[in-house]
Amino acid sequence: MQKQNRRHQRVQKHREGANFPGQHLMHNKGLIKELVKISEVNRQDLVLEIGAGTGNLTMPLAEKSKKVLAVENDPVFAERLQRKIESVSNIEVIQQDFLQMNLPRVPFSVVANIPYSITTPILGKLFDRPTVPIRRAVLVMEKGAAKRFTADPITNPRILKWRMWFEMKMGRTIPPHHFSPPPRVDSAILTLWRRDQPMVALRHHSRFMALATFGLKSPQLPVSLALKGVFTPPQLKRLLRSLMMDRDAPICSLTEEQWGLVFHTMMQVVQPFRQPR
Repeated sequence: MQKQNRRHQRVQKHREGANFPGQHLMHNKGLIKELVKISEVNRQDLVLEIGAGTGNLTMPLAEKSKKVLAVENDPVFAERLQRKIESVSNIEVIQQDFLQMNLPRVPFSVVANIPYSITTPILGKLFDRPTVPIRRAVLVMEKGAAKRFTADPITNPRILKWRMWFEMKMGRTIPPHHFSPPPRVDSAILTLWRRDQPMVALRHHSRFMALATFGLKSPQLPVSLALKGVFTPPQLKRLLRSLMMDRDAPICSLTEEQWGLVFHTMMQVVQPFRQPR
Protein backbone atom coordinates (compact mmCIF):
# COMPACT_ATOMS: atom_id res chain seq x y z
CA MET A 1 0.00 0.00 0.00
CA GLN A 2 2.82 2.40 0.91
CA LYS A 3 4.52 1.60 -2.40
CA GLN A 4 1.30 2.40 -4.30
CA ASN A 5 0.89 5.66 -2.39
CA ARG A 6 4.45 6.70 -3.20
CA ARG A 7 3.88 5.91 -6.88
CA HIS A 8 0.62 7.93 -6.86
CA GLN A 9 2.45 10.88 -5.29
CA ARG A 10 5.20 10.73 -7.96
CA VAL A 11 2.65 10.64 -10.77
CA GLN A 12 0.65 13.48 -9.22
CA LYS A 13 3.80 15.58 -8.76
CA HIS A 14 4.79 14.88 -12.36
CA ARG A 15 1.36 15.90 -13.64
CA GLU A 16 1.50 19.14 -11.67
CA GLY A 17 5.03 20.05 -12.75
CA ALA A 18 5.75 18.55 -16.16
CA ASN A 19 2.93 19.90 -18.27
CA PHE A 20 3.12 23.48 -19.53
CA PRO A 21 2.56 25.99 -16.73
CA GLY A 22 -0.75 27.74 -17.11
CA GLN A 23 -2.46 24.79 -18.83
CA HIS A 24 -6.18 24.72 -18.04
CA LEU A 25 -8.05 21.82 -19.65
CA MET A 26 -11.43 22.55 -21.25
CA HIS A 27 -14.29 20.31 -20.22
CA ASN A 28 -17.36 22.23 -21.43
CA LYS A 29 -18.78 20.33 -24.42
CA GLY A 30 -20.70 23.35 -25.71
CA LEU A 31 -17.52 25.45 -25.80
CA ILE A 32 -15.60 22.68 -27.55
CA LYS A 33 -18.34 22.34 -30.16
CA GLU A 34 -18.28 26.12 -30.67
CA LEU A 35 -14.50 26.14 -31.25
CA VAL A 36 -14.73 23.39 -33.85
CA LYS A 37 -17.49 25.28 -35.65
CA ILE A 38 -15.56 28.57 -35.62
CA SER A 39 -12.48 26.82 -36.98
CA GLU A 40 -14.35 25.79 -40.15
CA VAL A 41 -12.09 22.73 -40.50
CA ASN A 42 -13.08 20.15 -43.08
CA ARG A 43 -11.95 16.79 -44.44
CA GLN A 44 -9.13 18.40 -46.43
CA ASP A 45 -7.54 20.13 -43.41
CA LEU A 46 -4.45 19.32 -41.41
CA VAL A 47 -5.02 20.65 -37.88
CA LEU A 48 -2.39 21.41 -35.24
CA GLU A 49 -3.57 21.34 -31.63
CA ILE A 50 -1.22 22.79 -29.01
CA GLY A 51 -1.61 21.53 -25.45
CA ALA A 52 -3.99 18.67 -26.31
CA GLY A 53 -4.24 17.47 -22.71
CA THR A 54 -6.39 14.34 -22.53
CA GLY A 55 -8.12 14.93 -25.87
CA ASN A 56 -11.39 16.71 -25.08
CA LEU A 57 -10.91 18.94 -28.13
CA THR A 58 -8.77 16.49 -30.12
CA MET A 59 -11.51 13.93 -30.75
CA PRO A 60 -14.13 16.39 -32.12
CA LEU A 61 -11.45 17.95 -34.36
CA ALA A 62 -10.57 14.52 -35.75
CA GLU A 63 -14.21 13.92 -36.68
CA LYS A 64 -14.16 17.01 -38.94
CA SER A 65 -10.61 17.11 -40.32
CA LYS A 66 -8.22 15.05 -42.41
CA LYS A 67 -5.63 14.73 -39.65
CA VAL A 68 -4.90 16.19 -36.21
CA LEU A 69 -1.40 16.68 -34.85
CA ALA A 70 -2.02 16.67 -31.09
CA VAL A 71 0.96 18.20 -29.28
CA GLU A 72 1.19 17.49 -25.55
CA ASN A 73 4.35 17.95 -23.51
CA ASP A 74 3.17 16.14 -20.38
CA PRO A 75 4.00 12.41 -20.76
CA VAL A 76 1.15 11.40 -18.45
CA PHE A 77 -1.46 13.31 -20.48
CA ALA A 78 0.15 12.16 -23.73
CA GLU A 79 -0.04 8.51 -22.63
CA ARG A 80 -3.71 8.86 -21.68
CA LEU A 81 -4.46 10.49 -25.00
CA GLN A 82 -2.55 7.79 -26.89
CA ARG A 83 -4.67 5.11 -25.23
CA LYS A 84 -7.85 7.02 -26.00
CA ILE A 85 -7.11 7.24 -29.75
CA GLU A 86 -6.05 3.63 -30.33
CA SER A 87 -8.98 3.10 -32.70
CA VAL A 88 -8.71 6.53 -34.38
CA SER A 89 -6.50 6.62 -37.46
CA ASN A 90 -6.26 10.36 -38.16
CA ILE A 91 -4.74 11.58 -34.89
CA GLU A 92 -0.99 11.71 -34.27
CA VAL A 93 0.08 12.37 -30.68
CA ILE A 94 3.34 14.32 -30.45
CA GLN A 95 4.80 14.30 -26.94
CA GLN A 96 7.09 17.33 -27.23
CA ASP A 97 7.55 20.92 -26.14
CA PHE A 98 5.68 22.85 -28.84
CA LEU A 99 8.27 25.62 -28.82
CA GLN A 100 10.92 23.07 -29.85
CA MET A 101 9.03 21.19 -32.56
CA ASN A 102 9.17 21.67 -36.32
CA LEU A 103 6.00 23.11 -37.79
CA PRO A 104 4.30 21.46 -40.78
CA ARG A 105 5.59 22.50 -44.20
CA VAL A 106 2.18 22.08 -45.85
CA PRO A 107 -0.84 24.36 -45.25
CA PHE A 108 -2.46 23.78 -41.87
CA SER A 109 -4.87 25.28 -39.35
CA VAL A 110 -4.39 25.68 -35.61
CA VAL A 111 -7.17 25.03 -33.11
CA ALA A 112 -6.04 25.00 -29.50
CA ASN A 113 -6.58 25.90 -25.88
CA ILE A 114 -3.02 27.10 -25.38
CA PRO A 115 -1.02 27.18 -22.12
CA TYR A 116 -1.46 30.74 -20.85
CA SER A 117 2.03 31.24 -19.41
CA ILE A 118 3.68 30.86 -22.83
CA THR A 119 1.03 32.61 -24.94
CA THR A 120 3.36 35.15 -26.57
CA PRO A 121 6.11 32.60 -27.38
CA ILE A 122 3.47 30.36 -28.98
CA LEU A 123 2.15 33.17 -31.18
CA GLY A 124 5.71 34.16 -31.99
CA LYS A 125 6.52 30.66 -33.22
CA LEU A 126 3.36 30.58 -35.32
CA PHE A 127 3.34 34.12 -36.74
CA ASP A 128 6.82 35.69 -36.56
CA ARG A 129 7.56 34.18 -39.97
CA PRO A 130 4.55 34.73 -42.23
CA THR A 131 6.06 32.18 -44.62
CA VAL A 132 4.85 29.44 -42.23
CA PRO A 133 1.84 28.03 -44.15
CA ILE A 134 -0.85 28.70 -41.53
CA ARG A 135 -4.27 29.27 -43.05
CA ARG A 136 -6.31 29.98 -39.95
CA ALA A 137 -6.06 29.77 -36.16
CA VAL A 138 -8.63 29.62 -33.37
CA LEU A 139 -6.96 30.01 -29.99
CA VAL A 140 -8.31 30.07 -26.45
CA MET A 141 -6.14 32.28 -24.26
CA GLU A 142 -6.19 34.70 -21.37
CA LYS A 143 -8.57 37.54 -22.20
CA GLY A 144 -5.98 40.19 -21.40
CA ALA A 145 -3.62 38.74 -24.00
CA ALA A 146 -6.37 38.57 -26.65
CA LYS A 147 -7.19 42.24 -25.98
CA ARG A 148 -3.54 43.21 -26.28
CA PHE A 149 -3.10 41.46 -29.64
CA THR A 150 -6.19 43.10 -31.14
CA ALA A 151 -5.85 46.56 -29.57
CA ASP A 152 -5.74 49.85 -31.42
CA PRO A 153 -3.56 51.80 -31.61
CA ILE A 154 -0.80 49.30 -32.36
CA THR A 155 2.27 50.13 -30.28
CA ASN A 156 4.19 46.83 -30.48
CA PRO A 157 6.15 46.19 -33.71
CA ARG A 158 5.91 42.42 -33.32
CA ILE A 159 2.12 42.50 -33.06
CA LEU A 160 2.00 44.95 -35.97
CA LYS A 161 3.95 42.48 -38.08
CA TRP A 162 1.52 39.66 -37.24
CA ARG A 163 -1.39 41.87 -38.20
CA MET A 164 0.15 42.81 -41.55
CA TRP A 165 -0.36 39.22 -42.73
CA PHE A 166 -3.22 38.03 -40.49
CA GLU A 167 -6.58 39.48 -39.56
CA MET A 168 -7.18 39.17 -35.82
CA LYS A 169 -10.51 39.21 -34.01
CA MET A 170 -11.28 38.65 -30.35
CA GLY A 171 -14.40 36.59 -29.74
CA ARG A 172 -16.48 36.03 -26.66
CA THR A 173 -15.36 35.90 -23.06
CA ILE A 174 -15.08 32.45 -21.43
CA PRO A 175 -15.60 32.27 -17.63
CA PRO A 176 -13.07 30.30 -15.51
CA HIS A 177 -15.52 27.53 -14.59
CA HIS A 178 -15.27 26.09 -18.12
CA PHE A 179 -11.75 24.82 -17.31
CA SER A 180 -10.03 22.42 -14.95
CA PRO A 181 -8.27 23.71 -12.99
CA PRO A 182 -10.07 27.05 -13.42
CA PRO A 183 -7.76 29.98 -14.24
CA ARG A 184 -7.83 33.08 -12.05
CA VAL A 185 -8.87 35.30 -14.96
CA ASP A 186 -11.37 35.27 -17.80
CA SER A 187 -10.38 33.72 -21.11
CA ALA A 188 -11.33 34.61 -24.67
CA ILE A 189 -11.30 33.19 -28.18
CA LEU A 190 -8.84 34.78 -30.61
CA THR A 191 -9.40 34.03 -34.29
CA LEU A 192 -6.72 34.71 -36.90
CA TRP A 193 -6.93 34.19 -40.63
CA ARG A 194 -4.47 34.91 -43.40
CA ARG A 195 -5.16 38.03 -45.41
CA ASP A 196 -6.07 37.37 -49.04
CA GLN A 197 -4.07 40.42 -50.10
CA PRO A 198 -1.37 41.28 -47.52
CA MET A 199 0.07 44.80 -47.69
CA VAL A 200 3.66 43.53 -47.85
CA ALA A 201 5.09 40.62 -49.86
CA LEU A 202 6.27 37.62 -47.85
CA ARG A 203 9.85 38.04 -49.06
CA HIS A 204 10.00 41.45 -47.37
CA HIS A 205 8.81 40.41 -43.89
CA SER A 206 12.21 40.90 -42.22
CA ARG A 207 12.68 44.30 -43.82
CA PHE A 208 9.20 45.35 -42.74
CA MET A 209 9.95 44.27 -39.17
CA ALA A 210 13.05 46.48 -39.20
CA LEU A 211 10.93 49.46 -40.30
CA ALA A 212 8.24 48.75 -37.67
CA THR A 213 10.84 48.41 -34.91
CA PHE A 214 12.46 51.68 -35.95
CA GLY A 215 9.18 53.57 -36.26
CA LEU A 216 7.64 52.36 -33.01
CA LYS A 217 10.64 52.93 -30.74
CA SER A 218 8.57 55.74 -29.21
CA PRO A 219 4.96 54.94 -30.21
CA GLN A 220 3.58 58.37 -29.21
CA LEU A 221 6.19 60.27 -31.21
CA PRO A 222 4.76 62.33 -34.12
CA VAL A 223 5.01 60.63 -37.52
CA SER A 224 7.26 63.41 -38.79
CA LEU A 225 9.82 62.75 -36.04
CA ALA A 226 9.47 58.96 -35.84
CA LEU A 227 10.29 58.53 -39.55
CA LYS A 228 12.76 61.42 -39.81
CA GLY A 229 15.78 59.12 -39.89
CA VAL A 230 14.38 57.19 -42.87
CA PHE A 231 12.74 59.79 -45.13
CA THR A 232 14.19 63.12 -46.21
CA PRO A 233 12.01 66.21 -45.48
CA PRO A 234 10.63 66.38 -49.08
CA GLN A 235 9.96 62.62 -49.09
CA LEU A 236 8.24 62.84 -45.72
CA LYS A 237 6.05 65.71 -46.89
CA ARG A 238 4.84 63.69 -49.88
CA LEU A 239 4.36 60.61 -47.69
CA LEU A 240 2.17 62.48 -45.20
CA ARG A 241 0.09 63.78 -48.08
CA SER A 242 -0.40 60.21 -49.34
CA LEU A 243 -1.27 59.02 -45.84
CA MET A 244 -3.68 61.95 -45.40
CA MET A 245 -2.21 62.50 -41.95
CA ASP A 246 -1.10 65.48 -39.95
CA ARG A 247 2.64 65.57 -39.30
CA ASP A 248 1.99 65.71 -35.55
CA ALA A 249 -0.19 62.59 -35.45
CA PRO A 250 1.43 59.85 -33.29
CA ILE A 251 3.16 57.10 -35.25
CA CYS A 252 1.13 54.45 -33.39
CA SER A 253 -2.08 55.81 -34.95
CA LEU A 254 -1.16 54.36 -38.36
CA THR A 255 -3.37 51.49 -39.52
CA GLU A 256 -2.01 48.32 -41.07
CA GLU A 257 -2.90 49.71 -44.51
CA GLN A 258 -1.01 52.94 -43.80
CA TRP A 259 2.02 51.01 -42.61
CA GLY A 260 1.90 49.13 -45.92
CA LEU A 261 1.97 52.46 -47.76
CA VAL A 262 4.90 53.68 -45.64
CA PHE A 263 6.83 50.50 -46.43
CA HIS A 264 6.21 50.61 -50.19
CA THR A 265 7.07 54.29 -50.31
CA MET A 266 10.33 53.57 -48.50
CA MET A 267 11.19 50.82 -50.96
CA GLN A 268 10.52 53.11 -53.91
CA VAL A 269 12.14 56.40 -52.88
CA VAL A 270 14.51 55.84 -49.95
CA GLN A 271 18.13 54.96 -50.66
CA PRO A 272 19.16 51.60 -49.18
CA PHE A 273 21.63 53.08 -46.68
CA ARG A 274 18.78 55.02 -45.03
CA GLN A 275 16.47 52.03 -44.71
CA PRO A 276 16.32 50.32 -41.28
CA ARG A 277 18.05 46.98 -41.05
